[in-house]
Amino acid sequence: MSDARRIRVLLVDHVSKVLGGAEVNVLELLAHPGVREAWEVTVACAPDSPLARGVDPLLWPRRDHAFAPALNELRVVGRRFNPLAKLRAWQEMQHASHRLRALASELRPDVLLSCTNKDHFVAGAVARDLGIPSAWWVNDILSADFFGWPVRRAFVSRARRLRPHLAAVSGFGRAALLREGVPSDAIRTVHNGIPLARYQRDERRPLRAQLGLKPEEPLAGIVGRITPWKGQDIVLRVANQWIREGYPGHFAIIGAAFNEDAPFEAHLRETAGKYGILDRFHFVPFQPDIVSALSSLDFLLHASTKPEPFGRVLIEAMAVGVPVIGARGGGVPEIVTDGLDGALVTPGDVSGYVHALERGLRPGVSKGWTEAGCRTVRERFGMDRVFSDWHRLLTDAISVKSE
Repeated sequence: MSDARRIRVLLVDHVSKVLGGAEVNVLELLAHPGVREAWEVTVACAPDSPLARGVDPLLWPRRDHAFAPALNELRVVGRRFNPLAKLRAWQEMQHASHRLRALASELRPDVLLSCTNKDHFVAGAVARDLGIPSAWWVNDILSADFFGWPVRRAFVSRARRLRPHLAAVSGFGRAALLREGVPSDAIRTVHNGIPLARYQRDERRPLRAQLGLKPEEPLAGIVGRITPWKGQDIVLRVANQWIREGYPGHFAIIGAAFNEDAPFEAHLRETAGKYGILDRFHFVPFQPDIVSALSSLDFLLHASTKPEPFGRVLIEAMAVGVPVIGARGGGVPEIVTDGLDGALVTPGDVSGYVHALERGLRPGVSKGWTEAGCRTVRERFGMDRVFSDWHRLLTDAISVKSE
């Protein structure tokens, strides 16, 4: 594709301190060869952020885009905030819009692509003012499980007024947007994916050696940020019941807690001690090599108690050949078909997880889940499909604007 036909994309993501799932998805999309051929991307992100450090090796041009603390540190997920904080955040949003408007006026992109709710609000207004199409990559579930009524109302009001093109990461996420009142013709589903070549099974299974496990001892683990809604406490209760019923094997929580969730992690450790299972229940810190960590497991447990927007760790585990047992909620059933390429359990059902694990240990079951899981990821969750979906969405957004 010639340079003249490449889509000029200004991608906007203000996140400054963490490399969250949304930012990982961004980096993997930007690394896809199809993007290099078809798009001309400038990334507007916080300087010295994990996202910025990930963008630089990809050689995409980068411009500064950051929020002042009044807006950057305002958490809207599951929290209330006082009127003064709301006023300061609104003022900073106006300043941020002014700065982004100047940048967009300079670059004149064909489309503005934003990746967080705060960025949607800022970029959407800028796109409207400059007559540029706007695309919102919606990585959250817009529901009362995660957002208060004022935030949901503000999101829907802006979506209806600014008329962006929204991409929900699951059909469940799209349905949530529809229930809140976002017009159906504005939303499509773009499931996330992973670069399959990166997820080659590590047969050394190093974590097992670190934990001193014998080859015949199965290891089931939950991987990700330690926070109450991710269900690490459910896995702890599953482990306690499993061990009390005399089944073999070990369990692990792999990950770390952010500062506000440190008390929850401490509670988990204290409870494991009270159960008396610390010889078979392990707390493993965050593992930068996710492939090696997952390859060390015999089962991945996904135990979220709130609807999962997508469930990336499930496709990662399936790609490296680990059977998965997931919570039947959110986008998870769009990934896992119960009994075919894994198992699904009612969220919070401890006995259900125990029964699923017992089923997985039956001869041939685990192998069947593993083989089918690998096929599922290859056929549905590779980056070629992700790029194709996004290219179609951006092309359509530009076409609609030019009509």
